Amino acid sequence: MLSGGELGKLYSRDFAVFEAESPHRYPAGHELRKLTNFSYTPVFVFLDANGAKVVETRGFRSEREARALHEFVTKRAYRKTSLREFLAAYPH
Repeated sequence: MLSGGELGKLYSRDFAVFEAESPHRYPAGHELRKLTNFSYTPVFVFLDANGAKVVETRGFRSEREARALHEFVTKRAYRKTSLREFLAAYPH
């Protein structure tokens, strides 16, 4: 869903977006392996300006969820609520 088009541009505008192998394919101690607990892809990990993980999710199922995740991170809603609660309240 992010491999081009409007959503790809939206995410690329606000985030450093890159693709990597499944985390379990990296050796123990590798920085990418340290970022996530998931052993498969896709997984999205968002870090703040200090490099601290603020959100980790297994991706999204729809454009609505992709937009909600973008807003959740860019507006720093994670400081006030969980992603699950934010998604439940996000407009359809």
